[in-house]
Amino acid sequence: MIITKSLKFNKSGFTLIEMLVVIAIIGLLSSVLLNALGPAKDKAKDSRIMQEISQIRSLAETMYNGTYASLPELPASTIADPNLNQLVTDINQEGGEAHIIKSTDNRSYILYSPLNTKIPDSNGTYNTQYYCLDSTGHATFLSKEPDKAILQKQPVVTCQ
Repeated sequence: MIITKSLKFNKSGFTLIEMLVVIAIIGLLSSVLLNALGPAKDKAKDSRIMQEISQIRSLAETMYNGTYASLPELPASTIADPNLNQLVTDINQEGGEAHIIKSTDNRSYILYSPLNTKIPDSNGTYNTQYYCLDSTGHATFLSKEPDKAILQKQPVVTCQ
């Protein structure tokens, strides 16, 4: 007597090929998503830079005693005030660089930093954008860096 066993396979799982296809699709979708989020990351860093610049202005107002003489010009190799030092460090970590330019009589100043988001000009060239805040509280975006040599000779400096 010959006994034969019939082998039945239960197909209740995924095959190796199916799993590899799913992993490849997930990989492609995640790479597309990460590329799409790049500009959002730069805008988040820029937002942080602008917020830190606003805090430096608030700190400068607490130092004001008729003039801004106690406010150091930036960038500087050493910053004595620990609060200002921390704010400048935070700006640098986000990709910016804090600059303070004071007027000849130390009664006004501008504070600016380059931003991470690049703005195209009429030729399609992407240029650095600057965020500028002055001692009056006026804030604006600039398409070019303020000229320090000219501004330091002015009796009143503003973001223009």
